[in-house]
Amino acid sequence: MARESRNGGPLLISSLSLAMATGATGTYSYATLSPFLVSDLHLSAGAMGLLFGGLYAVAAISSGPIGRISDRVDPMFVVIAGSICSLLATLLLAASFVLPALVVSAVFAGIAMAAANPGSNGMIAHRIPPDSRAFATGVKQSGATGAGLYLGVVLPGLAVLIGWHLASLAAAVVPVLAVATVLAARRSSRTVLELEPEGEHLEPRRLRWLGWISVYALLLGVATGVCNGFYVIYAHSLGYDEVAAGLVFAAFAIASVVARVVWARLSESGVPPGRLLGLIGAIGAVSAVLSLLAPLAIWLMWPAAMLGGLSIVGWNALGMVTIMRNVRRSAVGISASRMLRGFFIGLAVGPLAFGGLVELGGYLLGWLFQAIVLVLAIAAALLFGRSLNSRTSEILAQPPEVVS
Repeated sequence: MARESRNGGPLLISSLSLAMATGATGTYSYATLSPFLVSDLHLSAGAMGLLFGGLYAVAAISSGPIGRISDRVDPMFVVIAGSICSLLATLLLAASFVLPALVVSAVFAGIAMAAANPGSNGMIAHRIPPDSRAFATGVKQSGATGAGLYLGVVLPGLAVLIGWHLASLAAAVVPVLAVATVLAARRSSRTVLELEPEGEHLEPRRLRWLGWISVYALLLGVATGVCNGFYVIYAHSLGYDEVAAGLVFAAFAIASVVARVVWARLSESGVPPGRLLGLIGAIGAVSAVLSLLAPLAIWLMWPAAMLGGLSIVGWNALGMVTIMRNVRRSAVGISASRMLRGFFIGLAVGPLAFGGLVELGGYLLGWLFQAIVLVLAIAAALLFGRSLNSRTSEILAQPPEVVS
């Protein structure tokens, strides 16, 4: 087998990262431009929560059908379709002089988000061997937060200089590059791996461990939705100007890029994934407490954002690696979509609940809510780990002819 087939090749890895970036472009564009959207379109914290909640609800509804499609067609086509939706969302955001246009933009952004993971996971499962998948998954998951870093640094400053409508067009470079690299990767190597005998052969809906990791994903989705939707607005309310608030989000994104690679690689070290997911929840809870205390010392937003990026967003790569190791390749898309459906529902609930709590009793209630959610996530991680260990023990106890 050629070297490119063994390790994925730089072009294929780049296309995976950009595929994930397109799914996050809408969310991070709204987040980093949120002070301008709130001021220009006269939106409240609750209204911003509805915007993000609606985007993630669309992603949750779309994830199942898109996951099934990605198991039946070349997943590169799914990535291209998602990138086109991401581009449309960006163009509609630039043209959003009234709220309905912003809502339509969020619909396309939600579809793009739903397409990113099933499409890129399918590309890994079909074109990258098992011993290279943890690294490839970590790198490709970091693409989403890499988009957050780019947009957090670029958009607020541009918005101050030329207005947020024109500035938002800088996000269009992400889906355009994604389409170009995916098409180039497809032309450069059409090698598809042979079917593998490994993996769980039960239907995904019957896997107990997949159910528990979906619960965990839902809880982490709540926490992630809060960070994506409110870090910039909250930092701005503490006294940061628009550019500095965007840089707080960029710090969150930098830590997230590192985390997704690191957690995926740690999954290869032999540490049980349930234990790693529990540690992620614990670090995230500390981040929520620091955010809660930030009004007493606003510099606490920097470590809060960095710890949030290292934990709350970093779980995704670990979850994807776990799925690719424990289900048959032909079910990777639908299995990932089941987990992601929970994540997207959490992403929808998080901003809605947080925004409502802020309207009701201020940010103190909101960050307390996030901390409680992350404590619950620790419990879900432990239950997931126990269920996965039980399933692994059962397989190891079976005769070889039953396993194969």
